[in-house]
Amino acid sequence: MRRDDEDDRSGEGGRPGGDPSWMDDVVVPDDLSELDAEVRAWQRERRARLRRERLRRLASPSSVAGPLMIVALLLVAGLASLVVLFQPRRPSTQPAPLATPGVDGIGRGELLPDVPVRLADGSTRPVRDYRPAVLVLAPVGCGCDTALREVGSAADRYDVRFLLVDRSAPPLPAGLAERAAVRLAEPTGALAATYGAEVGGRRRPGGPVVVLVGRDGLVVRVLLRPTTPRGLDDELAVLSSSGPVR
Repeated sequence: MRRDDEDDRSGEGGRPGGDPSWMDDVVVPDDLSELDAEVRAWQRERRARLRRERLRRLASPSSVAGPLMIVALLLVAGLASLVVLFQPRRPSTQPAPLATPGVDGIGRGELLPDVPVRLADGSTRPVRDYRPAVLVLAPVGCGCDTALREVGSAADRYDVRFLLVDRSAPPLPAGLAERAAVRLAEPTGALAATYGAEVGGRRRPGGPVVVLVGRDGLVVRVLLRPTTPRGLDDELAVLSSSGPVR
C-alpha cells in the first residue's frame, strides 16, 4: 500500500502529463559533508558583504561628522582649560564693603581718604576702589628703584594691587613689569600729606612711604622706612587671604 507522500510526483502538481516539477532538479546528497565547500563559500561571501557594508557606513558623511565634532569639542574644551589655568591672577574688581574706622596711631585704623586719582589713560576713579592694595608714595628722583622692585614683587606674590602714587604719574621703576604696577596721579598731594610723604608741602627726604590698605579700606600699616623682604611678606600676609602665589 502506498502512502500519499510516496505518490508519483512527475508532471505538474504530481499529475501525469504535466510539466516537470521543480523538485526534479533537487539533488539531496547522501552525506551532508559534501556541502562543506558550498557552506564555506557562502560564509566567505557573507563576511565580505558585511565588511563592505561596514566600510560604506564608516565612509558616509553622517558617520564621519559625529566623531569629528566630538574631537573638535574636546580640543576646544582643552584649550579653554589651558587658557584659564595659565592666565595671570587678577584681584577681584568688586571691593569688599568699607569698614567703620577706629583711629590707632598715625594713619592706622583709618579709612583710606576718599581721594580721586588719575590713571595713565586720563580717566579718574576713587583711590578707595583699589583694595586690598600696597600704596607707595614714591617721589620722582628718590633713587629707590631697588626698594620699589622689592615691594612690587612681594605684592605680586600675594596677589595684592601695587599702586605707585605721586602728584603726577610716577615712572615705572627699572626692572618692574608694566602689569605689576598701577601708576596713579594725585595732583593735590592729599595722600602724600596724610601719610608723611610730604611735610609743609615739601617731600620728605628718603625712600618711599608704603601704605598697606586692607580689603575693607582700613589702613593696616604705614611704613615710613624700608623693611626687609621677610618683614614685607609678613605685612602682606595680613592683607591676602589666599597666601603667596607661587
